[in-house]
Amino acid sequence: MATTKSTRRHTSKSERQQARERAQERAQAALDRLGEGVREVYQSERWESWLRSLSRFYDYSLGNTILIAMQMPTATHVASFRSWKRDFNRYVKKGERGIEILVPMLVKDRGEDADEERRRLVGFRVGHVFDVSQTDGEPLPTLVDEVAGDVERFAAILDAVRTVSAYPVEFVANLPEGTNGFFRRGELIAIREGMSEGQTVKTALHELAHSRLHDGDPEGMPDRAMREVQAESVAYAVSAALGLDTSGYSFGYVASWAVGKTDEEMRACLQVVRDAAKAMVEDLQAAMAA
Repeated sequence: MATTKSTRRHTSKSERQQARERAQERAQAALDRLGEGVREVYQSERWESWLRSLSRFYDYSLGNTILIAMQMPTATHVASFRSWKRDFNRYVKKGERGIEILVPMLVKDRGEDADEERRRLVGFRVGHVFDVSQTDGEPLPTLVDEVAGDVERFAAILDAVRTVSAYPVEFVANLPEGTNGFFRRGELIAIREGMSEGQTVKTALHELAHSRLHDGDPEGMPDRAMREVQAESVAYAVSAALGLDTSGYSFGYVASWAVGKTDEEMRACLQVVRDAAKAMVEDLQAAMAA
């Protein structure tokens, strides 16, 4: 049942302080559990399946990465027309326009040793790749499942997110496959329409974390992987403080972005996350009590 202004007047200052302390304790306990949960993901069969799938996506040069981002900023996993069919049993949708990249042209070149064969770059040609959102077929292996179920005080939490956000929070239809929301620096937070209450709250907190942590000069930002680890870790801790369990989602999400990060990087990340989660919990609680 929603809390009314009349019932709030009967809540003492001491009780409100105790509620804030319990929320912070839940957030801290969630962060303590996060590392263990991520390690469990690393040891799972699901992790191996996801890595096998990921290994089939080719690495692209910096130039091609820029070309892809310019043509489709929301692209997440790209592959050629043939590769989608051969490696993933997926098919490019009719009418989809390919993303242009530069493909190296190599010719065989004999070295001084007659048995040694090399390949020599003679130029580039234009090739095309397609994002997963442009395809249909068998689902890709994933580490995360959407957060299901209803959320107590759902409307109050979303109102609080809007209140504490420095930018408008908007619900958007027809986001690309695999995109539940995004933060556009200096403009807005967008959330996919039609998701469960649990996934909607989790996504709102994730993008709110981005807006607080990653709204400055891009030159001074951590790389994209670390930004995602930070935002998801904050969202997980704040979700726990609000009584929402997103561990099934967050552990896999953090693990997928934390690949290759050193222990030192992750320790530094944890301090950022602790401070950001604490501040966000306090601000959301204050907004919900107003």
